[in-house]
Amino acid sequence: MEDRTSFSLVTEPWIRCQQTDGTDVVLSLEEVFDGTRPVAGLRGDSPTQDYAVLRVLLAVFWRAHRGDAVVAPGRTFDFEDWREGAWHEAVDGEADATVLDYLDQHRDRFDLLHPQHPFMQVADLHTSKDSRPAIARIVPEAESDYFTMRAGEALGSLPFDEATRWLVHTHAYDYSGIKSGAVGDPRVTGGKGYPIGTGWSGMTGGTTILGASLRETLVLNTSPGPLLAGEEDRPVWEREPDGPAERSAPAPKGPADLATWQSRRIRLFREGNRITGVLVSNGDRIPDAGANVFGDPMTPYRFSTNKSSKTQDVFYPRPYDPNRMMWRSLEPLIALDGDVTLARGERSGRRPETLDALARARDEGLAESQSVLSLRLTSASYGPQASSMATTVDARLDVPRRILAPGAGSVRQAVLANAKATLSASVALGVFGGRLLMAAGGEYSFQAAHTDAMLADLEQDFREWLAVLDPDFADASMVEWQQVVETRVRDRANLLLRGAGPKALIGREISQNDRVSLLTAGTAYSRLQRDLRKALPLLPAPQKSTDHSPGTYTFQELTTDE
Repeated sequence: MEDRTSFSLVTEPWIRCQQTDGTDVVLSLEEVFDGTRPVAGLRGDSPTQDYAVLRVLLAVFWRAHRGDAVVAPGRTFDFEDWREGAWHEAVDGEADATVLDYLDQHRDRFDLLHPQHPFMQVADLHTSKDSRPAIARIVPEAESDYFTMRAGEALGSLPFDEATRWLVHTHAYDYSGIKSGAVGDPRVTGGKGYPIGTGWSGMTGGTTILGASLRETLVLNTSPGPLLAGEEDRPVWEREPDGPAERSAPAPKGPADLATWQSRRIRLFREGNRITGVLVSNGDRIPDAGANVFGDPMTPYRFSTNKSSKTQDVFYPRPYDPNRMMWRSLEPLIALDGDVTLARGERSGRRPETLDALARARDEGLAESQSVLSLRLTSASYGPQASSMATTVDARLDVPRRILAPGAGSVRQAVLANAKATLSASVALGVFGGRLLMAAGGEYSFQAAHTDAMLADLEQDFREWLAVLDPDFADASMVEWQQVVETRVRDRANLLLRGAGPKALIGREISQNDRVSLLTAGTAYSRLQRDLRKALPLLPAPQKSTDHSPGTYTFQELTTDE
């Protein structure tokens, strides 16, 4: 096979997708938009890669359709009308002629192997020693021996399509830390480029609204901002090609700029028709670690008390917490100003702009098909000083669109209260586990494993409960959910009681605040009951029972398997 001299992302397949019939396929940019393939969504090599590639597709879509927002003097762009047309075109699977024309206009900037301006690269990037690190550098799993599990020539090289996907991913999510010092970059000291932070997407909580097809997904993740942004908001392929140095005063100009932010300077090295090496140097730093960079419509933002002052409120993009993610992601996703009680000096965060846009949808076809929004949440977390990749958040959540409306504040408050109540009840189980240890003669130690197991057990049920929540019957639904939580926590507590052992049943005296009391498995369970009443305030008043409580069980009863 002859060596390739060009690899055009417009015509060559590089985007890994899943078709609506479940089969996998690799497509070009043209094939995504020409209506010839029924594509359900992206199916790349990792969740963060899917998000990074989606953002490139969105930048193409946004920039191509920006002309649609240009109206005659004295008139106002009607985003709802535009979205209605774009939505029906996507549902029908029609070719997007506007995007295809745009791709043709910028075709030469989408060539991975172009000698002067290769896609998202610097053509002559080099170090003083002309180093060429292995291609494994840009594949996160490769740095933990991923490549050793890949056979043959794939061990040290990548085909052009996969290399392109990881190239896009590196700009979006690369970790901080020392980089190779590029010749021509004045920031280099002693041959090294010192840390400038992660890629932009690595700072954010990626929030994708999923449609039934990839084309629908592109429309759903388009809010007014990207279409109304000024001409200075340009993706990388509409700017002058970068050199090894940072752009002068590189402040993000808008959504398309951020979606293709060049956080690194990169050069791919080829041998024949495969990529075998890559040089990664520092690129454009996000100013002030992302403070008040509001151009990204797909991430929530958090208020920073420490960085804010009397004259300026400061917000940062908010990534999703990998720890107990389900229970901590709801507030940044759904809350509006006034939904959450805040301490003095605090401000509400900002939910993704895309969710605000859909909350106001008036098109009946769109509103009916999106009565429940299917969300994919994607975040990366990093090690100390963000100098290595740690874990990835990839979660799905269905949210009734009606609860996002400005007038649904009371329902949102109730949903957030139920999530908090679930977390509190699960924490109470961890406390109960610690008290059982004390009753058996040990030292108290909060049993986080019991809490995490309980939350994991409840997570799918909570997702299903939220997806079918009817705001018109929210009060009854809230009570029903807290009853579910109480039952599940009690069931788990009874299992712990059965394994507590005879010492915990007998108990021991403990001294606390100059008082001596007897702590047994039974008294620990009684305290759990009180804790649950406090954590789950919507529970009906308890009824007196003639059955004996766990505090009066015999040891034989507590250790008998059900």
